[in-house]
Amino acid sequence: MSETKQTTSTRRPLWRRRDVWIVAVALAVLGVGVVAVPTAMAFRSFGGHGGHGLGHGMMQDPERAKAHAAVAVEWAFRAVDATDQQKEEGRVVVERLIDQLVPLREQHVAHRQAVARELLEPQIDRAALEQLRTEGLGLADEASLIIVDGVADLAEVLSPEQRTELLELAHRFHGGEHPPLH
Repeated sequence: MSETKQTTSTRRPLWRRRDVWIVAVALAVLGVGVVAVPTAMAFRSFGGHGGHGLGHGMMQDPERAKAHAAVAVEWAFRAVDATDQQKEEGRVVVERLIDQLVPLREQHVAHRQAVARELLEPQIDRAALEQLRTEGLGLADEASLIIVDGVADLAEVLSPEQRTELLELAHRFHGGEHPPLH
């Protein structure tokens, strides 16, 4: 009897075996997560994937993003008694930052589409996926460098006392979930 079951199970086509489908689906989900999630997370703050800052697709319209950033700079700088000159310098910095990030956002969208196209191919090309992963990390690194440079430029507009006050405000604004600066 067990010999009959064994013979029957070996004749069953591979594509009809439930355990093969479960493993295939699990690998597909894992593959999408490994390739797509790090890239999406790296760009979530300015590419329209949610989060704070210039998310929610705002970078699709650079002028809207600049207007939003100008309001944010005005609000933050007013909170630390910045001068009109400091507010203007801050606005110039964030506008330049947005101008630098918009092309990266466009590259990110093209990259995401390339990942999707690759995953839809009949045969999975691991070398191509690895190349896309590397390119995605490169885009994230480039964006990170631009953002850090912009943050440093904004910080240089303010005095050390204003920076301290602004960081303490940010700490309170985020519910005090991070340790105090002092």
